[in-house]
Amino acid sequence: AQGRKAAGRFVLLQARPSADAAAETKGLVRYGLTASKKVGNAVTRNRARRRLRAAMLQLLPLHGRPGFDYVAVARTATVTAEWPALLDDLTALFLRLSAKSAPPSVTIATATS
Repeated sequence: AQGRKAAGRFVLLQARPSADAAAETKGLVRYGLTASKKVGNAVTRNRARRRLRAAMLQLLPLHGRPGFDYVAVARTATVTAEWPALLDDLTALFLRLSAKSAPPSVTIATATS
């Protein structure tokens, strides 16, 4: 809850640098999933988590930053969303968070004599 957040139509995605030093040095990308009771009953929440898990496993190798932890929070629409739309939404969130958490660009100045 202390990291950057980006909200989409179907998912809320949170990202922060990993507190585990080993994860950062090994280049690991960790993720977590959550679905509150607002999403629906147990069957609906489990389906939402299964869909998010499949989407995260597909997109993390492409868009996840090593040394970061991600949490995908299901919304009510996660369960009924079309698969390509869910992937597009999550991809946009990954890109938004990577732009927010990117290190500032460094300008190198050269001294002339």
